[in-house]
Amino acid sequence: MAIKWWQIFGSISRIQNCRVSKIPESLYKDIIKSVPIICIDLCIACHENGIKNGYLLVKRKQEPLLGDLWVPGGRVFQNETLLDAAQRKLKEEIGITKENTEFFIKGIYEDVFDRSSFEKHTYHTISIVYDIDIETNKEKIKLDNTSKEWVVSKKLPQRLSERITIF
Repeated sequence: MAIKWWQIFGSISRIQNCRVSKIPESLYKDIIKSVPIICIDLCIACHENGIKNGYLLVKRKQEPLLGDLWVPGGRVFQNETLLDAAQRKLKEEIGITKENTEFFIKGIYEDVFDRSSFEKHTYHTISIVYDIDIETNKEKIKLDNTSKEWVVSKKLPQRLSERITIF
């Protein structure tokens, strides 16, 4: 049984006998100072009439990387599968629901930042990076409040390209 993005919170996970849950923000603020955070990042290849134009990047409105163009993505919730997290972030950050879209694991991206979206402190992330294809002329991109604009770029961000381990 496939889980829809809107069924994620409090629902039964694909992980047997587990419920997906988002921990309280106050607890998360403490946790991110102490341990690496597992995330997903989406390398979204934009196609128009079957021709690849580049990658969809969003301009971040939050730390880390405030003001930078970056790939959509974010943390994985407790008991959420990586694929469910990827589907959730696709919907939350750019407004696309793609139930039949294939998500291919591209590699792992690890980084350490000097600040998080909460404050200045060491913030260590380990991201599973997915490749996904979309037809931009058939999809309406709708950004959430973490980004202020989007572009299609011929290249992925340099920081990501330099730090990713590709499978």
